[in-house]
Amino acid sequence: MSVPQNTPDYTPDDVPDSALASGAVTAENAAAILAADDGPEPAGSRSRLSRRRLLAAGGLATAAVVGGGAWLTLHRTNSGVVGAAEKLPLVIGGDICAAPLYAAYHQGYFDDAGLNVTLAHTQRTEDTKDALSAGKYIGAPGIFFSWLEPIYNGINAKLSAGFHSGCLQLVVNNDSAFNSYADLKGATIGVPSLSSSAFAYFSIGLAKAGINVDPEHGDITWTTIDEDSLGTRLTNGDVDAIMGSDPAPLLPVFNGTARIIESNDAEPFCCSVALNGDFVAKRPDDAKALTEAWLKGSDYLAASEANRKEIAKIEVDNNYVAAEQSLVEQVLETYGWEASATAFREAIEPGIEDFKLTGYIDAGIDAAELADTVYTDLGINR
Repeated sequence: MSVPQNTPDYTPDDVPDSALASGAVTAENAAAILAADDGPEPAGSRSRLSRRRLLAAGGLATAAVVGGGAWLTLHRTNSGVVGAAEKLPLVIGGDICAAPLYAAYHQGYFDDAGLNVTLAHTQRTEDTKDALSAGKYIGAPGIFFSWLEPIYNGINAKLSAGFHSGCLQLVVNNDSAFNSYADLKGATIGVPSLSSSAFAYFSIGLAKAGINVDPEHGDITWTTIDEDSLGTRLTNGDVDAIMGSDPAPLLPVFNGTARIIESNDAEPFCCSVALNGDFVAKRPDDAKALTEAWLKGSDYLAASEANRKEIAKIEVDNNYVAAEQSLVEQVLETYGWEASATAFREAIEPGIEDFKLTGYIDAGIDAAELADTVYTDLGINR
């Protein structure tokens, strides 16, 4: 299978100025308006979380910040879910752990399934969950903990399988007095955003250690930092710790100035397949085929070190990841490659029970019921 050298990006139609001026929002321009909501969150802000709490009616409507901070309700009829011959844009955001997607794409597994998949480069600041919900993207890889709260609050997405474990890191400087979650009470922690996978996952460990993780009134001072600057801000002493997905938090570790104190390598799954809910409902056969092809990408990585080295080179050569190839190779060797749909469903319920401790979902929610809401059973028996 030849390796494509140039990956097409998915770019939505521009939102007409008249639509923004008049406040007219339709299913056709909603995704592009959401894409404009890409400003960085201020330190300590819960804007993303609060916005999701405005979701209502099971995902039929949500709120988005447009223009000068005005709130608009976007009715998601999603009448524009792509047809069979149209492109299916899947999100890539610069993480090493999206390797199964790169493998599936470049090995031709999506093509073999008759799917016209494209890889959509996104900005770090884009809220891809809202954009996927609105139909701008069809699918995205992501830590499943970070999807629980949005789906719980009605976002239009489903999770269909898991890929691997081990791609989130909580890092401190070598000379730091912090050695565990419990030590971090009162600390200042740098995080890419308050809707990031790392924030969602490590909040569980902090909460289990008796630390209030509420960004506004809790025991941690959260500082949002551009992912590429996490290592520098830690080294400079601007924050006590950083958390994120590979490679950003690992750079100071591999440079010898920092160390990992917590990671998610003990979890059965971290990264998962997230799909637009209407795509799943209207095209279940294609959703199944897409997920199965994606899982084959994970299988390819699991098969041999040579395959992992090949995908590491693809990640670097195609500018999917801003890191040296040797670092990508090293990181891919640390993941546990056990892709599955059925085992992933089994892991969701205990994950929900853990996530209740953070306060981001109601402690009284029934874990099995929420797991059935989060997960879509596409009939994949592996």
